[in-house]
Amino acid sequence: MGIGQNIYRSYGFGVSHTSEGITVRAHGFKHSTAGPVTKALSRRVAGPVAVLAISVAAAACGSTSASPTTSGSGAAATATPASANLLGAKYDTTTPSSVTLTGAGANSIEPFFESVFYQYNQKNSNTTVNYSPAGSSVGVTDIQQGTVQFGDSEIPMTASQLTAATGGAILQIPVDLGGVAISYNVPGVTKSLDFDGPTLAGIFDGSITNWDAPAIAALNSGVTLPNLAIKAVHRADASGPGYDLDQYLIDTAPAWVTAIGTSTPSRTWPEANVGIGEQLNTGVASYISQSSSAGAIGFVEYGYALQNGFVNAAVKNSAGSYVAPSEASIAAAGAQATSLSPTDFNVVNETGASSYPIANFSWTLVYQKQSDTATGIALGKLFDWVVTTGQGDAAALGYAPLPANVATLAHTTILELESSAGTPLFAS
Repeated sequence: MGIGQNIYRSYGFGVSHTSEGITVRAHGFKHSTAGPVTKALSRRVAGPVAVLAISVAAAACGSTSASPTTSGSGAAATATPASANLLGAKYDTTTPSSVTLTGAGANSIEPFFESVFYQYNQKNSNTTVNYSPAGSSVGVTDIQQGTVQFGDSEIPMTASQLTAATGGAILQIPVDLGGVAISYNVPGVTKSLDFDGPTLAGIFDGSITNWDAPAIAALNSGVTLPNLAIKAVHRADASGPGYDLDQYLIDTAPAWVTAIGTSTPSRTWPEANVGIGEQLNTGVASYISQSSSAGAIGFVEYGYALQNGFVNAAVKNSAGSYVAPSEASIAAAGAQATSLSPTDFNVVNETGASSYPIANFSWTLVYQKQSDTATGIALGKLFDWVVTTGQGDAAALGYAPLPANVATLAHTTILELESSAGTPLFAS
């Protein structure tokens, strides 16, 4: 899917179009028209690919140096202050010219991006960001085709995907740390139920069909489970959360491997014919939240579960502990990623008694060589701010701040950005 199929809006705040109306948010402000009020950051998806686009415009601050460099190309090139070539807290919100950045990709990161782009909005009016959270597969395809300045995906691009990119080498920058919540809507059950891999596998392969099934009851002694049919909800589109849950089930449930016929996780949900398929995190979250969906259980990025007030399962980790998703448990899993890279990115079922077992990083995708210097500078400064100062927004939104080593990896990757001539855009 190319950018022409994505929806973008140019506002200083997020706007979502739902089947019930329009929801407008601006950092704590929300107004809805024609239909029930939706929770901030939780959006109903109508149709196969209904997407939200966030647009933020930002306010410059900081100081500049007198030594000029060249920005742009041809007759339109302008003098650029030397501070444009520097990264760090003192320089990240100072860009020399007005630039609009367009991105598309992971729906799971949208609550974080909406907030962090808004915060950047308040600091740098020279940079406008439009982001369409249409899904990781869209982020990969759009950056391959060069129809966006950045993509985003929970799963880094493969070697073959990188080869198919039309604009040369792609840099993959870790920008957030999240987790996949197993959320459910079971009347009368308001605590975190315990689930292990085999039981979750049974639910999602259709072999466990009722909430009072012996397998669930055995893990939850003392809990009164209703005689209620299970409605298993999965992602109908290719997704990072589905990939991560698939990896967890492969690691922990031999019957799942037998059912799907492979030990390699898939971006496309492998049991698509079982249960209900919904588009994006927004679609899954919307289905679970409906009063008519009693008995539903599905997987969503924890940020969406938090914003919807869902009850989430405590999932058995590799240490044998049952751990619910939280900022602390997701951070504990991410701390195990001591050698993170785009080819070594798996933080599912990590060690540690307090680690949540279905955690993930999200990756922003940019071309190493930037055809326009001003655009490249704006990209580098924006995402250097996102992986440092911007991480202060993470915990309240259901994410964990990047571990120090991962923030360093992100910064050093951004330093690899180059001009069209192959010269580094940033000195430090």
